[in-house]
Amino acid sequence: MRYAPLLFPILILLAAQNARAQLGLGASNIGYHASTVVEGEGNAMSSVTRSRGQYQLDQSQAAINNAQARSMEIKNRVDLAKSFFEARSINKEARFGDYDERKKTNTQKTLMRYGQEGRPTRLTSSELDPVTGQITWPIALEAPSFGSYTKPIDEAFVKRAETRARFTYDTYQSVTKNCKGLSDELKAQVKTMNQQEWTQAKSFVNRLRREIRDAAS
Repeated sequence: MRYAPLLFPILILLAAQNARAQLGLGASNIGYHASTVVEGEGNAMSSVTRSRGQYQLDQSQAAINNAQARSMEIKNRVDLAKSFFEARSINKEARFGDYDERKKTNTQKTLMRYGQEGRPTRLTSSELDPVTGQITWPIALEAPSFGSYTKPIDEAFVKRAETRARFTYDTYQSVTKNCKGLSDELKAQVKTMNQQEWTQAKSFVNRLRREIRDAAS
């Protein structure tokens, strides 16, 4: 509205002329008319002022309406984006499961695997006959220096196979003590025994220790 300032003088001039015309018409005019030129010009100025004020009010209200419309548009976009990402998250969870739960499950599986890797396996059926309870010892553990430990262990497993019963507390304590004696004797002979035979014997004793725990459970 850059032409508005130019229109105001024209409106004032037209209003003044209209006031003069009203004076010239005399009593034949119906309704109110200015009695003097000065009064007519004042009325015209007031009308222009009111028009200008109404124009500014309309412009201000339009600016407020535009700002509100812009704010609503931004809010709608934010809500739309939020809905999009929530829907994508729900869809991803439905397809692949909750990330935190999967991470927790994978961690538990990893810990279990590491725990099992460090746990010795049991003796094979050729090393410990499940029917007779007879133990086939590695050649290194058949040496006389180990006899005092291997003999009571043999007797305990044979008796267990015959009775089909688990180790009693006393038997478990005795066999565990003898198994530790085997391990200590192996450590004492580590420098004098063949390295491969020593390693096989050590592995056997470790797996025998697990068999003893299982026999008491």
